[in-house]
Amino acid sequence: MRPLIALMAAAFAYGADLCPSAADIKTGTVEGAIEWRSATAKLGRKQCVDNSVRNLGPTTTAIEWPGAGILSVTTAANLRVAICCYRHEAAQPDTLRAGGREIAVTTHRELPKPPGKEEDDDFPDLIEDDAHGRAISIQGTLGDGVRVDIVLRCTASKFADQFAYQYIVSNRSADAVGVEWDHLKRLRSELSPNIQPVAGGTAYIFITERRPTEAIATVELKSKEGKLLGRFQFDGFTLK
Repeated sequence: MRPLIALMAAAFAYGADLCPSAADIKTGTVEGAIEWRSATAKLGRKQCVDNSVRNLGPTTTAIEWPGAGILSVTTAANLRVAICCYRHEAAQPDTLRAGGREIAVTTHRELPKPPGKEEDDDFPDLIEDDAHGRAISIQGTLGDGVRVDIVLRCTASKFADQFAYQYIVSNRSADAVGVEWDHLKRLRSELSPNIQPVAGGTAYIFITERRPTEAIATVELKSKEGKLLGRFQFDGFTLK
């Protein structure tokens, strides 16, 4: 078990910048309200997306930008959400809601898979170029000033005649922030993980005969008092 954990941890270690060297940058500003930015970058054969908002108003503003992975947050400052990695992405027309106002934006996001390609037939080793992995980075100031810096990573791969699921939670937030990740919560309720410390966080490894499936994951960030700071979403892997 330990060699597998070491390999997984090395392949998906905490990165300071999940989506570096952004290109094809789209931006927009609503005077006195909000500034938004959407970009992409190529990482090997795959691509990441990097979306951010900046509150230009004098008070906290409620933000909803599902296309960027932001379901609902409030912020008085900046918020950046990066997601990695996709085989195909494109800048697409979208809507961002800020303080009750709907704003037309352009969002870099994954292209829908062609019919019949929703499920992959195999789950290659993590060292392969087509390894199945997803990650989300959430950085910024939420609520009334809670500083967050979270990276979540998940992978699914074949392991002998079974499947290996890995979830890494890296929490380098300057303030106390709790993380509730529905995919991880489900697997922990049904299977017993091998838990290991990794650089910047904790890795949870599950080995099972049950086949993975790709599905949208929901993440909630909460203050130390248990107050909901924001809800986010990104593609991940869970039990079929």
